[in-house]
Amino acid sequence: MPVLEQWLVDHWRLIAVAAVFFVGVVARRLGWAGAAQGRALLNFVFYIALPILIFGALTGATLEREHALLPIVAMGTALIGWGAAVLVARRFALPKKGEGAMSMCAMSMNISTIYPFAALTLSASAFSELVMFDMGHAVFAWTVTTVAACKYGGHTDDIPVLLRRALMSPPLWVLFVALALNVGNAPLPRELVHYSLVTGQMLVLLVPLAMGLLVSAAGMRRPEVITTAALRSGLGGLAGFTLGILFGLEGSAAGVAALGAAAPVGFTAVVLSAREGLDLELAASAAAISVFLGTLWIPLAVTMV
Repeated sequence: MPVLEQWLVDHWRLIAVAAVFFVGVVARRLGWAGAAQGRALLNFVFYIALPILIFGALTGATLEREHALLPIVAMGTALIGWGAAVLVARRFALPKKGEGAMSMCAMSMNISTIYPFAALTLSASAFSELVMFDMGHAVFAWTVTTVAACKYGGHTDDIPVLLRRALMSPPLWVLFVALALNVGNAPLPRELVHYSLVTGQMLVLLVPLAMGLLVSAAGMRRPEVITTAALRSGLGGLAGFTLGILFGLEGSAAGVAALGAAAPVGFTAVVLSAREGLDLELAASAAAISVFLGTLWIPLAVTMV
């Protein structure tokens, strides 16, 4: 079999995911759909698809030491990103609103852009490790990152409302339920766990379509935008890799730590920047270019975990 044909056979799933992304790009260019539809798809994934995927991934997984350490690695990576963003923002002489937006981008990881590729490539054990890394980041984002955004925006009265909303999110509670069922050895039907995982993996393929609808070139010429994207994925990946070594992670867990930590800018950064009056152009542009670049390197990186 020719080399190219063999490569296509081996990687057809990743090619399909990339194709779905470009379908979104074309649909936006032709005016068939746009950012509003992209956000709607992401909301569907967040409230419906991700809880189903988490349930299927964690109730059937064998929990190891790594599952407890990976959330800590995620939180440590976010803290390192925040510190670096503060230093870089001051080098750029950005105002407080700009520093806040850059900090939000450095702390917010868009693990959802990794899920479609990971669901098709990683083993069930490695995928459950990625879910745990994501949940560590999510708890951090819904608490520390949210409070930081309110501080930068001068809206400290928003903190209790935002925290209540975040802590009631479906993925977080499904995570707790799935872990409780797993630890308690609940007698769940194998078919339920299997089909939950498969259904979640299929529905999460809506993410690359949404990314294609959301990518925009506006504001990307600002030098701090490229720097922010580099902080998130470049420094983030290095921080995750280093923390993984320090915590003694090996095998797929070490790869997941570096992969998750290098994720593109999360849309949490855009949402919080908009709500708290930070530099929205900086946050949205960094998220767009970071996600676009992620579609190029994530498929290859996932195969190396």
